[in-house]
Amino acid sequence: MDKMRLIKICLPITAFVFYTFNSFATTPIKAFLTYSTFDNPLKGPFIETNISIFGNTINFVKNAKGKYQGEVDISVAFTQNNEIKNALKYTLESPEVADTNRNYPNFLDQHRYELPNGKYDMEISIADKNKPSEKPFNAKVPVIINFQDNIVTVSDIQVLESYTKSTTPNNLTKSGYDLVPYVSNFYPENINSIKFYAEIYNTKKIFGDGEKVLISYSIQSYQTKSRLNDYSSFSKQVANNVNVLLAEFNIANLPSGNYNITIEVKDKDNKIQAVQILPFQRKNKKGGLAFDDIKSIDVTSTFVSRYKSIDTLSDFIRSLRPISGTAEIQYSENQLKGKNIELMQQYFYNFWKTRDPLQPEVAWKDYHTEVLKVNKEYGTFGRKGYDSDRGRVYLQYGAPDYLSKYDNEPSSYPYEIWQYNQLTDKSKEFTLGYNKQSNKKFVFYNPDLVTNNYTLIQSNAIGEIVDARWELLIYKRQLDMQSSNLDVETIDPSFLTNIDDQYNNPR
Repeated sequence: MDKMRLIKICLPITAFVFYTFNSFATTPIKAFLTYSTFDNPLKGPFIETNISIFGNTINFVKNAKGKYQGEVDISVAFTQNNEIKNALKYTLESPEVADTNRNYPNFLDQHRYELPNGKYDMEISIADKNKPSEKPFNAKVPVIINFQDNIVTVSDIQVLESYTKSTTPNNLTKSGYDLVPYVSNFYPENINSIKFYAEIYNTKKIFGDGEKVLISYSIQSYQTKSRLNDYSSFSKQVANNVNVLLAEFNIANLPSGNYNITIEVKDKDNKIQAVQILPFQRKNKKGGLAFDDIKSIDVTSTFVSRYKSIDTLSDFIRSLRPISGTAEIQYSENQLKGKNIELMQQYFYNFWKTRDPLQPEVAWKDYHTEVLKVNKEYGTFGRKGYDSDRGRVYLQYGAPDYLSKYDNEPSSYPYEIWQYNQLTDKSKEFTLGYNKQSNKKFVFYNPDLVTNNYTLIQSNAIGEIVDARWELLIYKRQLDMQSSNLDVETIDPSFLTNIDDQYNNPR
């Protein structure tokens, strides 16, 4: 185990960084964050953060050496019940470049923070030091650290760009290897291997000194958790305070889709004692069909061959819109217009085969169960629930963590506020990866007071509608009721007091 101390590195990134769990793409600075939690049997747990800065999104200026260099101010704080438990502010410098006509290099920052077990908010601020007038990016990410002494535990799985045997220990060294992190969970077709590192704790204490440990690792379907036979291996080790797994798979022929790296720790009786999982996405033309090739798919022996009604299949395809990418929506609309049952079957099968190569029917049935829920809950006369705003949001992002309904406020139209602690856009899972956002809210209201059709009028989620006047829309009912009173020109501010609190603190 390497020492528990803050470290910082700055080096060019050669990996193709396309997305990660936390993207800062909404600000002029484009940066990606990944983090992993580890334990040290002597000094306790720590969290390792990796922030990749896109060089072409910051300002490079000439330094004292006559070279061009960028600088970003970074602030990281771990809070618990609004109390700071560990924090650091620092300036990160990019590599120097001589020619401003070339692409500026991406660069990586890595730090480690000692923290005991518990739940934290990781608060991050990133600002371009050479653009002082530009507003910094601020984000809050929930973090859980939980390493127990009385059971076998596994660190987070850390994906790597590369690893080499360490000759001189440095800031990148773990367990005798220099590990360069891969700051993404997306693997494009030009990357043909997936490398990863993990640590297993307490096997010596739980299994016994000298006992055998079997560490099984594999790639599994993200949807069904089924193991892919060609992507499975194991490592036989002897129980120790810390066991290490450093492994990789050749994914040159892994089809496009969403997967998990799964690590299982087993005792001498082959019983699973600990599991760790990390999702990732693969895009690979070798393993999947382009839209132009969908017509070549043979569906005669697949589950979609049972769907012989154009009306039924059209309804099924329409229900996919909330989780479809833009290109998929355009293609499916063409199929619906053509009403060619064979092409519709081929498209529908390819949609689910892409998302779950092993069990596409199971993936469809799981999703269809959710579609039936929203049809029942949010449907109106002549309109399916999946076509409604609430139904679309539910299917695209999942069920909210908090749903607050306000149907009987005397001066407002009925409205609902949905809050997501972590928001995953399922329409981006295939095309852009797991675009997770934190603390996102949606506001729906029903101005007709009769139907069940609530309209989305405000959200702070990326790509959703934003309307600074959304409160006035909800309370427009008061203005309508008072329209006969010529002395009333504005809405009473007291009516907006509660809604601000309800939006900021859903319950």
